[in-house]
Amino acid sequence: MSSSTRISIEIPGSPTSLVVARGAIARLADTLTESLVSVNDRRVLLVVDRNVTALGARAAASLAAAHAHVSAIHLDATEAQKSLASVDAIWHAALAARLDRGGLIIAVGGGLVGDLAGFAAASYLRGIDFVQVPTTLLAMVDAAIGGKTGINLAIPGGGLGKNLAGAFWQPKVTVADADALATLPPRELRAGLAECIKHAVIAGEPRFAALEADAERLCAGDAAALDRLIPTSAAVKAEIVSRDPFERGDRAKLNLGHTFGHAIETLPGLDLLHGEAVAIGMHAACRCAVVDGLLDSATSDRIVRLIARCGLPTTLPPGRVSAEEIVRRMGFDKKAEGGKLRLVLPRAIGTVTIEQGDHASGVAAGIAAIGAGR
Repeated sequence: MSSSTRISIEIPGSPTSLVVARGAIARLADTLTESLVSVNDRRVLLVVDRNVTALGARAAASLAAAHAHVSAIHLDATEAQKSLASVDAIWHAALAARLDRGGLIIAVGGGLVGDLAGFAAASYLRGIDFVQVPTTLLAMVDAAIGGKTGINLAIPGGGLGKNLAGAFWQPKVTVADADALATLPPRELRAGLAECIKHAVIAGEPRFAALEADAERLCAGDAAALDRLIPTSAAVKAEIVSRDPFERGDRAKLNLGHTFGHAIETLPGLDLLHGEAVAIGMHAACRCAVVDGLLDSATSDRIVRLIARCGLPTTLPPGRVSAEEIVRRMGFDKKAEGGKLRLVLPRAIGTVTIEQGDHASGVAAGIAAIGAGR
């Protein structure tokens, strides 16, 4: 195994960490033991994305060799399946495996499976231990870090609202093995770069410039470029989560691009990946910020140019989505307060602001910029 990086996330009462190491899934039991998570003679339920059943089997073999009692449930990783019914299936798999309060749930998959498994762990027997083993780039640098779990809910008038029910439940440890990225289709890998761009905008010029320099190599799945990116991008989120574990302040800045992105992600017929929706949402947020006088056009263009260089969409298919429908869905965003949207908008590379109030003209301009019609 290559050298590992451990990033501490100091959350009061629930300290956790991120371990970044190639080959970590094949030696998962050792990795957990080194992180003070015992598996010997422990009942463990693996919640595995069906797309990575081989990785789930590799994790199970490592745990079984360390004398864990391992069971598994396999789930389809789709937004429609990110539901209470899937959480219920995990609860019943845990019951069938006889998990007690000393049991352990381990998510092996992307952010969607991690959200489901984490919510199940937070609520099963009022909370049992949980470990994240993300297998997508998006989950390694973002979704698996910070303890957010959740499911989608149907919203009045039709459609799904993203992550409208859930809980904060910190994993005991998150294990990111970049070897798992070999299982990803190129489109899925590129989708993960959207969250890396978001982190770079928040972090500042050195990280943003480094991502610009590596953009094409990252799109091609270059191992050295990914090994540079994963710990540095994940560290941005880890540092913010350590300061604000329950999103009462700065952590909301991590939602850059997400208010617009969540509104379009579940639109029927578009089949957007989460990272693709966030990429389009960042474009909308940039244009909104320009119209509201918060961001200069040159910086907005620079951000949107990097999104495109990373092989990500910046606009919607023409004529497919109405502006009114996006605005309607944005109204159900979980960050809204008092009936008003809270928008996360860039002011510069390294400066992101949380804005609440009347941003109707900026929102309209952002929606128009991404190609929504009326």
